[in-house]
Amino acid sequence: MKGKKFILVFAAVAILAAGCTIEPLLHLRQAIRVIVKVLWKVEVYPDGIKPSGVTLFLFRDGSYYKKHSTSSVDSCLLRLEPGRYWLYMISQGPDEFGNLEFFDTDDADNARVQLVQTSTKWYTRADGPVLAGNPEPMSVGKSENFEITAELIEEFMKNIAENGEASEDVLTRYYTIRVPVNPRNIVSQYWVTIYSDNADLLRGVRASTTGMARSYFLNKDITGDDECVQIISDWELTIDDPISRVGHLDGYVTTFGFPRGELPGPDRDPELNVSTLLADNITKENYVFFVGNKITLEKPPEGFRHLYRLVLGSVEAPVMHPPDVRPVDDASGLNANVDEWGPGEDVEFDL
Repeated sequence: MKGKKFILVFAAVAILAAGCTIEPLLHLRQAIRVIVKVLWKVEVYPDGIKPSGVTLFLFRDGSYYKKHSTSSVDSCLLRLEPGRYWLYMISQGPDEFGNLEFFDTDDADNARVQLVQTSTKWYTRADGPVLAGNPEPMSVGKSENFEITAELIEEFMKNIAENGEASEDVLTRYYTIRVPVNPRNIVSQYWVTIYSDNADLLRGVRASTTGMARSYFLNKDITGDDECVQIISDWELTIDDPISRVGHLDGYVTTFGFPRGELPGPDRDPELNVSTLLADNITKENYVFFVGNKITLEKPPEGFRHLYRLVLGSVEAPVMHPPDVRPVDDASGLNANVDEWGPGEDVEFDL
C-alpha cells in the first residue's frame, strides 16, 4: 500500500433482485438493492490500516431512514426504496469503541461522539471538567445527495420488457449512481516535549492536560463546547547531553483537539500538570505549566487530523530541575507505570 493513493468513492449500483415480482410500472414502494463500494485512502488511518468494519447512517427525504453496520468495508449491499438520500459513515460500529460514546446519531445536525469519563488513582479533581479517556482513531465521511428516481425504475422496467431479462452487466452499466465521499480521521495527536536537567534520574513520569475538547460533531467537522482533562501516559526519555545530563521527555496523546473548533493561541490558557518520580524511589515533584501561548499547529503524521505541538525548554535552558538524588540499586530507566507514588511537591511555571 506504500505510496498508493486512492480516490474514495461510493458507487451505488441499482439492481432488482432476480425472481422478484414486478408490480405496476411506477410502483414507488418497490425497494431496490444498492451496492455501496468503498476504496480506502491509506492516509485515513495511522499506518494505512483499514478498519475492520463500517457503519452507515442513511437519511431519506430529509428524515432519518436507517443504520447499517457491516464488516464488508470495501463493498456492502443495501435495499433502498425510491427517494432522495444522503448518508454519513463512521469506521467500525458505535459499540466497538472503548473510550467513545455516541449521541443523536439519527439527527443530522446534532450527531456527535463524546469521550467517556474515566478515573485514575493518582489524578483527583474536586470540580471543573471531567477526566476523560483518549480517543481511538475513527474516520467519518459524509456524502452528497443521491436519488433513486421513478424515471430510473421506469427505464429499468422498459429494459426488462424489451430484453426479457435484466443481467447484472446491463444493470451495472446503465443503472449506476455515484456518490463521492471523502472520509477523514477526526482524531488528532498532541505531542509534548519537556527538557530537564538531571534527566538520567527520572524514573517515572505522568501528566494531565486541561482544556481539551470532549466531544465532536460528526456532520459539522467541529468540536463541541464541553471541555475535559486528558491523561498523557505514553512518555519516552532521550538524553541530549550526557556530560551535563540534560535530556528531554516526549509525551503523546490522541485527542479531538480544543473546544468549539478553536486553534492554539494566546487566548487559550490550558495547564499541563507533570508528576515525576526520581531514581531514589522517594523524591516526587509536581510541575504545573501554563502553556496557552506555547502550543503550535504543525503538519500531522499520516492518518491524523492535526498535530498539536508543545515544546517546553531546550538543551541550553531546561524547565525541569529535579534534585541530584542518589539512585537505588534497582532503578533502571524511565517507567511510566510505577506503582502509587503518592503526592509530591508542587512547582508552578508561568511560561
